[in-house]
Formats: sequence, C-alpha cells, structure tokens
Amino acid sequence: MREALTRRFSHYVSDTSGSFSLLPDILFIDGGKGHVSVAREVLQSFQLNVPIFGMVKDEYHKTRALCTEDEEINIARHQAIYMLIYRIQEEVHRYTVGRTTNAKRKTLKHSSLEKINGIGPVKAKKLLGAMRTLAAIKQASVEEISTIGGISETDARHIYEYFHSSKE
Repeated sequence: MREALTRRFSHYVSDTSGSFSLLPDILFIDGGKGHVSVAREVLQSFQLNVPIFGMVKDEYHKTRALCTEDEEINIARHQAIYMLIYRIQEEVHRYTVGRTTNAKRKTLKHSSLEKINGIGPVKAKKLLGAMRTLAAIKQASVEEISTIGGISETDARHIYEYFHSSKE
C-alpha cells in the first residue's frame, strides 16, 4: 500500500496536467487503523492533507465501520452511508477487474484451442465467443460445437477428441 500511494502522490506532485493532477477530496482505504496510519505517513511525506478513512470488515467481509487512526465509526445501522460505501467498493472492484482482464488479454498471444488440428485464431475466437468459456467447450458435444458458425463437423470432432481422448 505504501508503494502504491507513494507512486500515486508522486504523480500528483510532479504532474500538473495528467490524470493525477487533482488531489482527491477523501481517501477510503481497504483496511483498518494500521492501513490508515501508513496512508497518513505517505501523505505527510508529500506535505498533503486529505481525510483518510479505513473500511473495517466483519467476519463476512462486509464493511461494518469506517475508522481513522483514533476512532471507529459504526456504519452498519446507517443504511444510506452503508450503501454509499458499498457502491464505491463495487465500482472499484468492477474497475480493477476490468483493468486486470484487459491487461491479461493483451499478454495472451494464442489460445490453447489453437493447438487443435484445424483451429486457428479466428475459429478459436468464434468458439470462445459462442461458448464463453473453455470449460463449456470441453463439456460440449460434437453436435453442440458444430452448430457454431464457422466450425465444421470435422473441426467439432477434432475439438471433442482433443479434450476427451486422454480421459479414456
């Protein structure tokens, strides 16, 4: 966390026109008082003053309280505050999952489906587009696979045999 925040605020200090050129109004940290203390130290090292709140979780990993270095504020009984924090967390999760997924897509050069005789990048993309997951393709019958546009019955047989020949 220290490294990520240091990177973030060093961009703020040195970049006057980029995406980090605005100082946030508030920081919500996924963690308790210890994480808030680390964030406070980083901000102080840049001589910045931004309110920081940690999001304290319960045993079900739901946020039950906000905390500073000195106090804990129970939000479980305050529906509006709880829902606001929940929506913020969901948006952050959606954003980070999307960024991670896009980064992984860029590093993938070939699909494992391309190892199958007769299946190249175009057919692999069609298969994954139609069936969504490799697991679904593995479980599909020859008939199901051959209904996908651009996949012949011969291709479907090769795909089926590729995933089922080692199991027998």
